[in-house]
Amino acid sequence: MPVYSWLVTLHLLGLAFFLVAHGTSMFVAFRIRKERDRAVIESLLGLSLNATRTMYVGLLVLGVFGLWAAATAGWLTATWVVASYITIVVVLLAMWSIASPYYMGLRRAIEGSEKEPRIGDEELVARLQSRRPEALSVVGVVGLVVLIVLMTVKPGA
Repeated sequence: MPVYSWLVTLHLLGLAFFLVAHGTSMFVAFRIRKERDRAVIESLLGLSLNATRTMYVGLLVLGVFGLWAAATAGWLTATWVVASYITIVVVLLAMWSIASPYYMGLRRAIEGSEKEPRIGDEELVARLQSRRPEALSVVGVVGLVVLIVLMTVKPGA
């Protein structure tokens, strides 16, 4: 099997890890809204955190082997590939800036600390009604559509 085929296979393996782990985090983002048991919420947030870590490993594998495959094929500086890099970076930054403050703050608020007491049940319910999951979904879907268009149309190729 040529090197390019192996690179694409490893790239797709990274994509599979990314998608499964990301799907888990997406499930948790919508599921915690319905939950009222703090222990279950903390458990779901822990699951999401572990899935997010796995997602980033998948994204790293996807990126490294995708770039390597693009370089092997002579596409590393092709317009559509560069536009894909930019799209991924913009989507990652947007999603991180929307998700991280909310979910890290929610974890801290549920656990409490010496500096900040844990929040009450009413405030927890109010925080869980955030529309962050929808905002994240919109950013992710738009980014995915842009990437699919770039990969199928290949503008500038």
